[in-house]
Amino acid sequence: MRLIVVLALLLAGCAGSDDRRPPTPLQRELSELAETMEVSHPDLFHDVPRATFRAEAAELADTAPELTRDELVVGLMRLAALPGPRDGHTALYPFDQHARGLHVYPLRLYDFADGLHVVGSLGQEDLTGRRVTAIGGAPIDEVVELVRPLVPHDNESGFRWLLPEYLTTAEVLRGLAIVDGDTATFSFADGTEAALEPVDAGEVASTLGGAPAPLPTEHDPVWLRDLATDQWLTTLEGGEVVYLGYRLTTGPTHDTAERLFALARKPGVRRVIVDVRLNHGGDNTTFGPLLEALSDPRIDQPGRLFALIGRHTFSAGGNFVTALERDTGVTLVGEPTGGAPNQYGDAQEVRLPNHPDLLVRIPTRYHVFAAPDDPRITHEPDLPVALRSSDYFTGRDPALEEALRRR
Repeated sequence: MRLIVVLALLLAGCAGSDDRRPPTPLQRELSELAETMEVSHPDLFHDVPRATFRAEAAELADTAPELTRDELVVGLMRLAALPGPRDGHTALYPFDQHARGLHVYPLRLYDFADGLHVVGSLGQEDLTGRRVTAIGGAPIDEVVELVRPLVPHDNESGFRWLLPEYLTTAEVLRGLAIVDGDTATFSFADGTEAALEPVDAGEVASTLGGAPAPLPTEHDPVWLRDLATDQWLTTLEGGEVVYLGYRLTTGPTHDTAERLFALARKPGVRRVIVDVRLNHGGDNTTFGPLLEALSDPRIDQPGRLFALIGRHTFSAGGNFVTALERDTGVTLVGEPTGGAPNQYGDAQEVRLPNHPDLLVRIPTRYHVFAAPDDPRITHEPDLPVALRSSDYFTGRDPALEEALRRR
């Protein structure tokens, strides 16, 4: 009997040693990624408990050898988005220009106030304008909730900004078992269905653009004109309104500020409008001269200075709005911003050595442009204006119209 007990203990010990076999290279990479997130991020656990994050990271690493590549992509996206609100920079973005290893269905979607519509496509131009009702046979509302944990965001507006990218990513839809195989069937409100094959994300990004924003249309609305110009200055309504399309905070603003100030001081000018609805970031150190010009008492007057904001107003674009709100009496018009008044940014790039086409971004700095204890995670507009698909497809711009009609 004693011999049987000893043998049983030895066998149990052998089984235990098998469970403790060395981690695979992929498991080590995932563990190192989680450690890097903890070390690099200024406060990774501002909204997610440390224990929850570590448990999720450990589970991903433990199961990694059995995961398909699609399931691995989904797991990485979920882990990156786990920090929660105010963390739209912690992410694995499908359209990241520095890591084009993913595949997408050749559609550009936009989440209007009346649902997700196709605003552009490759080879399926007849789908433009149609409202999506299902993907892979699953109702679109269910698909959105399945995808939600993968989408990085500062707030709900930022979630709506990036959601279309994830909804059209083949690895996401396959990894979540929404579709089986390469072909995905998109269903539309008019009863139309389209069976689509994925293409390289870079092909869609180079043709239809990356982070979803309304594409220019034949109606040529002001806010979608001359998008290649980051600081597009013009006048409206016979010179009574000075309009600046401030699309990126990437270049110096001194010359633009001087030109804007000169135009704003002309007789008969009643309004200055700065449109940052497409400004998803850049460099915080560049907008000082513009902010100074807009803060001048000859511009910063009640009912004179307006800013158009929206879900794409993010990162340094959001920081500009925070500074503008802080230093002027600006009236904000449009949707809530995608960026928080104070936010985590300056993201570093981390690649998995064995999957270099998968790039995770991790913030390294907390930008404080509002009060340090400001609890807001978005800028709410003073004058809320939603964009409906009918507005976009007929060339109307209700946010600009609202700013222009105010007396």
